[in-house]
Amino acid sequence: MKIGVLADTHIPHRLPALPPSVARAFQGLDIILHAGDICQLHVLRTLQEQFTLTFAVFGEDDDQEVRRYLLARQIIEFRERRVGLIHGDLGATLDLKTRLLWSLRPPPTEDLLDHLLARFAGEEVHCIVFGHTHRPLVQFHRGVLFFNPGAVVGARGSRPTVGVLNVTDRSITADIIPL
Repeated sequence: MKIGVLADTHIPHRLPALPPSVARAFQGLDIILHAGDICQLHVLRTLQEQFTLTFAVFGEDDDQEVRRYLLARQIIEFRERRVGLIHGDLGATLDLKTRLLWSLRPPPTEDLLDHLLARFAGEEVHCIVFGHTHRPLVQFHRGVLFFNPGAVVGARGSRPTVGVLNVTDRSITADIIPL
């Protein structure tokens, strides 16, 4: 099973629409996951109409309509593999001092991954898909695959990216795709 993964589309605030390169990257996929900062609900409708069934969570930049429609996190099962989907913003889950420090200087990767893993405490997940940082990441941590596809809008000094998860009954692998 091939699953398209994207995050941080920020439409229409930073992009007017999905770039055509997303269509090329997502040809022939079974499912799409969007890890938040969609901004407006019509983006999800576009993904479902143009491509395939789309699961998503909201991020801190999403409007109230998106927040009413989506959850902050969810677990989706594909071929006996459980994928946790979350935006990854720190929200109110950290104390004020830590949030201030992390806003000035991003946390070490291990601290961020531990924080995300704690959001799924007590629930078996094989992979956690997240966004928010606008930086692609494929990394195993504490036996879980962490996958950030980067951002459709890119990040300062880097290209826009999306990703693909390849799921079998026995494994999950992840690939970053430059747009």
